[in-house]
Amino acid sequence: MSMKKKGILLLAGFIAFYALVHGVRHLPELLHGRLTWNGEVTYTLSVVRIIADMAIACLFTVFPYLLLYYFYPQKKFGFIAIGLITSLTACFFIGFWWTCFMENTPVRLGSYLSQVVFFNTVNTIFGMTFYFIRYAHYKELQEKESALQNKESELSFLRSQVNPHFLFNNLNNIYSLVYYKSDQSLNAISGLSELLRYMLYDTNDTVLLTTEIAYIEKYIALQQLRFEHPSDIDFKLNGDLDAISIPPLLLIPFIENAFKHGDDSVKNWLNISLKTTQDDIDFYCSNKKVVKKTDATGGIGIANVKRRLELLYPEKHNLEIIDTDELFTVKLNLNYGE
Repeated sequence: MSMKKKGILLLAGFIAFYALVHGVRHLPELLHGRLTWNGEVTYTLSVVRIIADMAIACLFTVFPYLLLYYFYPQKKFGFIAIGLITSLTACFFIGFWWTCFMENTPVRLGSYLSQVVFFNTVNTIFGMTFYFIRYAHYKELQEKESALQNKESELSFLRSQVNPHFLFNNLNNIYSLVYYKSDQSLNAISGLSELLRYMLYDTNDTVLLTTEIAYIEKYIALQQLRFEHPSDIDFKLNGDLDAISIPPLLLIPFIENAFKHGDDSVKNWLNISLKTTQDDIDFYCSNKKVVKKTDATGGIGIANVKRRLELLYPEKHNLEIIDTDELFTVKLNLNYGE
């Protein structure tokens, strides 16, 4: 439902509620049929007068509200001031004319003004207050919607960064295989194609954890093609993995970092474990480091995933990175429960 339609429905509900509250003071007389006007006017005509009085009083509330609704967001204070003076003056004389019409004796303008000025001032203030309360609520919702859109845009940008980063690293590996005329070149290209298909065409906000694990396993298999004999990697899974969903490509930067900076020439150089409980995911990745290995081009993987975690799991994750001379260790706890 659009904001305009919501505003119309809210205003209609407000008018109905205001009329109900305004008429409460006449309710006992109406229920017992004792309400008369000048001792002679019929009960039905008295009801008509009450409804008309409520409608006139409501105008003192509705006009200020509408003027603020249409002109305050654009800060057109001149239009608001002129509109208030014009509309409230018109409402006052409408009420005065109606009173003269219903009375059998002449009504003095000064006397009528003294009778209604307080009540109509309260109505006007009430209408303006109601608008500012609603406007503050609207601005709060607008700010939240804007923050949500900015968050989604940033997440989309961060995810788009993952793909080129991943592609760049793996094309370097495939280039090496082709350059040395490895028999694994075609398998590496085929494996990369499968991974890219997942990265490019699975655009959901979340994927099953089992799908993400399958992606990690394919990535490890692709990296293993670089070696004549598969390197020593320990990958352990524990817990119920089937009913859990996480954002795609959330864990892979840690695995990429391990292959990029790890010392795959030694035994048991990479240890990965993933354990799930009822509300938590515990991820662990530890790799032995190559001494004095540097990357001139730098990387965005770890910084990227840190920012994604801050946006996706605020107050619901704990990331610990331990970087020593020999080991690079990542410990991540995600609370995926509601």
